[in-house]
Amino acid sequence: MPTIAKIAALSFLLTGVLGCSHWNRMSATPLTNATIAQQVSNNMTADGIRGLYVDVRNGVVTLSGTATSMAERDQAIRDAQKVRGVTVVVNRISMR
Repeated sequence: MPTIAKIAALSFLLTGVLGCSHWNRMSATPLTNATIAQQVSNNMTADGIRGLYVDVRNGVVTLSGTATSMAERDQAIRDAQKVRGVTVVVNRISMR
């Protein structure tokens, strides 16, 4: 029985630590359009994505600009999707 308790405790701990990789998802305060846009921009910058524009209206994020590759475009979309408060991501990103 103690082994099961240890496994359960470890699972709970790992879920808490690994499940919180994006702190903004855990915030109790609703995010404003400006805050969502900033979080999306921060995520893209952390992934080395530059030159894309972010517009947010009521949780709908519109990404525009020119990406250097399909992989960069796809990562930008994922970066937007992982922000709490985002309901839809509109892709208006063109390719070079």
